[in-house]
Formats: sequence, C-alpha cells, structure tokens
Amino acid sequence: MPLVLVRVPTFRRPHLLTRAIACLQAQTHEDWVCEVRDDCPEQSARLVVDELADPRIRYIHNKPQKFLIRNLDDCFRCDNPYGADFFFLLEDDNQVRPQFMQRGIEILAQMGLSICQLDQLVDYVDQGRLSEKGLLAHRLENRVYQPVEFRLSLFGGIGISNGAVFWSKNIKRELSFGVDTIPALDEFIRTCMVSEPIYISHEPLAIWRWDEQGTTRNNGLKAGRLKRELDLHASLRHLRRDLWRRTPECLRREFLAGGVVKTPMRDRFNAIRKAGLPIKPLPPLRWKEAAKYMAGTCLGRVHPSVTDLV
Repeated sequence: MPLVLVRVPTFRRPHLLTRAIACLQAQTHEDWVCEVRDDCPEQSARLVVDELADPRIRYIHNKPQKFLIRNLDDCFRCDNPYGADFFFLLEDDNQVRPQFMQRGIEILAQMGLSICQLDQLVDYVDQGRLSEKGLLAHRLENRVYQPVEFRLSLFGGIGISNGAVFWSKNIKRELSFGVDTIPALDEFIRTCMVSEPIYISHEPLAIWRWDEQGTTRNNGLKAGRLKRELDLHASLRHLRRDLWRRTPECLRREFLAGGVVKTPMRDRFNAIRKAGLPIKPLPPLRWKEAAKYMAGTCLGRVHPSVTDLV
C-alpha cells in the first residue's frame, strides 16, 4: 500500500489541530505518516500529539520560529525521510474528507500524472455553514491542464490552493520556493511554479476555513497591513504582466473569448486591467477597484520573491 506523508503546520490552535488530525485518522487510506510542524515557542501542539498517542504522528518543533510563510513553505519540500509515495499539506484549521487520500492516489494513477488538485468547500465560520459548491467548480474545468493554461487561472481566479493540492514523489519541480514572501502571494507563486500537467477534480474532498478575523497565525512581518496590501497589489500586477507576456498568442485569444478556464469574464477583464495590460476594449473598473489599483501602482513595491522566482 502506498505511503502518504501529510505535513500539518500549526501555531497556537490546539483545538483545531485536534480536529485536523481526526480527519486523517478517519481516512479510508490508512497508510500515512503525519508531521505536525509546531511554530509555537511554548510547544502548544505537543500535548495534542502526546494525548493522541498515534505512532503515525510525528511532532516537530520549529526552533527558532519560522513564522507563517516559511512554516507553510517547508511543507512543500521534497524531503522524504519516510520513503513516502505521495504528499499533501493540511493546515491546522482546515479539513479533508475521508476519501481525500484515496482519491488523490487513484486520480494520479488513472491519469498518469504527478500532481492534482481536489476541490475545496468553504467553511463560513461566522455563518456556521459550508458552501454548496467548491472553489474550483466556479473557476476551472474538471480536466487536465497544461502549465501554461493553468497559470491563466491567476487572472481573476484561483490556481494552487495550499490545502487542496496532492502530489507524488515523482513531481518534476517541488512547490517550495525557499524564500520569504507576502501572505496570500505564496499560492500565486506556486501556481507559476507548476511545470507539468495538473488534473483538476471537482470532487469537494477538502474544506477551507474562512475566518481571517479569528486567526492566530503568526505572520512574523514588520510591515503593517496596509503596506502589505499595497505590496501585494504591486506584486500581482508584475506577476500577471510577466505571465501574459509568456502566454502564446493563440491561448491569449482563447482566454479573452471566454475559454481555457471558467473564470467569469468581468473577473478576467478586471485582472487584466489591474495588470496594466494594453488590451482594448475593457470594461471600466468599479471605483473601489480603481482606487486599489492606483494605490498599488503608486505606493506598492514588487516583492523580491516575485522577481527572483517567477
């Protein structure tokens, strides 16, 4: 039976960590090993691991602290101390359904691929409900995407989602980039790093928790929130412009005509406009979107992670 290595980054959320690990223990595929990567100086996750006493769960304490982005990024490294065949990341506040591992393994075997992404439902914590459909169902088709097609999802849509991607030991390029970046920008960078065909499945077997106000994640950043937002907008503008430049003309035309991905046309055009691409005619931005665009263009700075890696 193939072995799956699951890495769980965590920081001061023992009650959610307990729930996340329970999702692993409920998997129909039982041959797995889990690394709990605790970024809390007080080792708040150790008690959870000790109480569970499951030999498949290994505790790793980050010393010194790695903070949010580095702790997440290390979970995408191809280090394989257990001889695992497959990998995925489960953030401590997210969940996976019992068939997640099994379907990931089956999809990669059936399609002859090394990477796939299963759909994620949204857990609206403040409303106490799950979304009816997954995030990918509205943005991407249920099929194999070539890397150059997949990257076009970043124009108004979603590409790699940290908690939904599943890959094998044969992946051509690891999705760890090894440098610091802005929170939320990491998934855009990883999307650009995909270098082989990826299968998108609309099976909603992962659950993403929407509760940014209640998060206790440790960003480890000195810049304030406004500065980070401005730099994020500037970085996305740079990334999208470079991505568009490297997209073949035939694929650009197909995308502008509504093909390749399922992203709504207005969202596509908004992303193109925000990137400052000379494509006409374009519908006007809403005033709030226009204000953010101008602020990001004038005040934001492109993060080095974008220029160095993409």
